[in-house]
Amino acid sequence: MREYGPMTARNEGAPPRGRLFFALLLLAACTPPGLAGERPNIIVVMADDHGQWALGAYGLRQMRTPNIDWLAREGVMFANAMSPAPVCSPARASFHTGKMPSQHGVHDFLSERAEFDADWLAGEKLISQRMQEAGYRTALLGKWHATTNSRPPQPGFDRWLSYNPYAAGWQNQYLKSGTVHFSSDGAEVAHTGVQARFLTEEAIRFIDAASDKPFFISLNFTEPHDPFEGLPERLVSQYRGIADEIIRAGDSSDMPDRGAATTTPIDHAEQLAQYLAAVSLLDEQVGRLLDALFGRGLLDDTMVVYTADHGLLVGQHGLYGKTNATNPPNFYEQTIRIPLVIYGPGDTVRARQTRTELVDLIDLHATVLDYAGAAASTNYGPGRSMRALLEGQRNVGWRSLQFAESAYGRMVTDGRWKLVRYYRPDPDATPVDYWFDLAHPFGERHASDGPPSTSRARLISSLEDFFRRFETAEHSGRLIWKQPPPNARMQKDIAQMRQN
Repeated sequence: MREYGPMTARNEGAPPRGRLFFALLLLAACTPPGLAGERPNIIVVMADDHGQWALGAYGLRQMRTPNIDWLAREGVMFANAMSPAPVCSPARASFHTGKMPSQHGVHDFLSERAEFDADWLAGEKLISQRMQEAGYRTALLGKWHATTNSRPPQPGFDRWLSYNPYAAGWQNQYLKSGTVHFSSDGAEVAHTGVQARFLTEEAIRFIDAASDKPFFISLNFTEPHDPFEGLPERLVSQYRGIADEIIRAGDSSDMPDRGAATTTPIDHAEQLAQYLAAVSLLDEQVGRLLDALFGRGLLDDTMVVYTADHGLLVGQHGLYGKTNATNPPNFYEQTIRIPLVIYGPGDTVRARQTRTELVDLIDLHATVLDYAGAAASTNYGPGRSMRALLEGQRNVGWRSLQFAESAYGRMVTDGRWKLVRYYRPDPDATPVDYWFDLAHPFGERHASDGPPSTSRARLISSLEDFFRRFETAEHSGRLIWKQPPPNARMQKDIAQMRQN
């Protein structure tokens, strides 16, 4: 079986026709169970706070990400991938459950402290459980953060390596280097070094475990999440001198910030250089993972996905942070847009594609299950398998709108017009709507008067219809004030809105 490592064309070195039949017979006889011709191994690499804008494949020419760029060039790059919930915990909960926050109930980041426990995701069936039922061996390595405690293994994972927040605080997991405390299948372990390298090594170790089952790995790095420090100097130095060329200080918008912690700092160039260095560190890990698969003869039998939970503002609009960098929460393009690159077996994924359809992490949930043979479609959430897109089909009737939510805020966009709606504590009060014209030279710096009446009516009715289908009274973001606040910040928001 021929393997294709980085920079190797898929069609070179084909055997002469006279030997092709015998080569196919030999391939069928020697291929281990669970590999080529059957369901693929699947690895989903999820970065933390990696905005789509910060990647070479998506147009940032100063970015040094050759391995992810190779995946995008040789695989399928989704130009309009977005997060359904642009903050860590709800986005990850949506991927693992295949549901919107207004269905599963996680609406903001969940600090790993006992006072935030509220039986999050109780009764939900995770993608890991569905993959196990489909005959996969499963692993979660790195960040979990979809509930309030990373220490106990979650259902459906044969291998669990996440964090032990009780050893050194929940912030410990975000260290780029130094000593990080982990929970290894529930047992406390610590690793000193560069955290991302350790997680990659653990992924390779799981790949090497003896088994006749295909594997599913959810590999979750905490890079490039803040703090923006502790990255190898060899990487930071590549960006320190050019950071101001990439994003200069001085941008602004009408959206109120949350104070000095969410505005562009005085050492912006250094902070941005560290952020970009963290992305390059992840790119190195992707390269190591590809090389490991290639060297073991598994690259052509494995679907490799690179994505992120949501984007991040690192100086754009004069802000640092994500949706909660502003009050009310924003849905800026830099916040909601994520990288999504998928490389897969050549007989199931058409190589060298750029897809422009609107897709998100819930679609990725459905796609993983589809390729695993677990479900061709999901009836419990809005996700739709992207398999037809990955196969290169044209007219597949894909949706023309994308939705997202964050607490009491909701968004719908058609790629030109964006409606952001904020609900009030009084259920009878009229929600507050903001329109943004993404084609305007000022972009989202200022709200717009909105589209013509027909487009306006379509977007409003589509937003309402979507959440009428994909929300429950118990978990709806419209009723966030009646739910357990995930953190003190949300409590302050609620108090402020009641005063207004």
